[in-house]
Amino acid sequence: MFLILAFIAGLGSSAYKNSNSNVELKVQHHQLKAQRGQLDSLIAQQASVNINSLDVNELCRLSGIGQVLAERIVEYHRANGPFTTKEELMQVKGIGEKKFKTIKDLIVLQ
Repeated sequence: MFLILAFIAGLGSSAYKNSNSNVELKVQHHQLKAQRGQLDSLIAQQASVNINSLDVNELCRLSGIGQVLAERIVEYHRANGPFTTKEELMQVKGIGEKKFKTIKDLIVLQ
């Protein structure tokens, strides 16, 4: 009888430990999700490129924008003044709708 009670008590404490571990894992999961949201926000801020900066190296950070396109953006800016809308970037030769869609969320106007 003692062995049976000891066995049942062991199962009970084992189940308690498992349920406690599950709670801890759920809490950790939510904490990680919150931290990831904060990191995503920081990355987005770091990834943003000011298209009015006239900095070719900064413009080259954008996906699909190499040295030549970056220089065209700077040229367009010098000839026409600062960009007033993101969509105006499509006036630069080599930046069509498809390329614009890939970078529009990464650019800012300052």
